Amino acid sequence: MHKKIDMELDLTGLDSPVPMLKTKETIDAMAPGQTVLVKTTSVGSEQNIRNLIDNHPVTLLSLNKENGVFHFVIEKDAMHEQQ
Repeated sequence: MHKKIDMELDLTGLDSPVPMLKTKETIDAMAPGQTVLVKTTSVGSEQNIRNLIDNHPVTLLSLNKENGVFHFVIEKDAMHEQQ
């Protein structure tokens, strides 16, 4: 991985949509440029988290699946709020 991981969410064993909701809460609380590693075993959460990424100011840095666990590394994009 290229960037350091600022936080990790171990959401293994939780059923969909809980992993996506917890991921959204974490992303909303993150500062721009921070990264989070999200781990989930819920197959439904793979698509839910992808949809979340598509609709939020974040970048998916990597996605792996190891031993039935999805590993998402997500970075919150820089926001241009100041003018």
